[in-house]
Amino acid sequence: MRHFNDENLLELAELYAEEVGTYSSEDELSEAFDSMLDECYPDFDTEDEPALAEAFNNWTDGLCKDGEIHPEQYNSYEYTGKYS
Repeated sequence: MRHFNDENLLELAELYAEEVGTYSSEDELSEAFDSMLDECYPDFDTEDEPALAEAFNNWTDGLCKDGEIHPEQYNSYEYTGKYS
């Protein structure tokens, strides 16, 4: 049995996400965002960093509200994908 005495809240959220098969890292979440952008053809230029950050924030906000990512992940993660 694993003990969680030394992990912080973000690490615990990531461990839980890995166990249940949801987004368990900043890079994994960014890759999923990239896939979503590639399928949806955004109405902004992907080289526009503020627009990209806003879109990532809005997307992750929805994931957090739907319970797909932990609030600690939402508050800690930044976009690290191929358009960053």
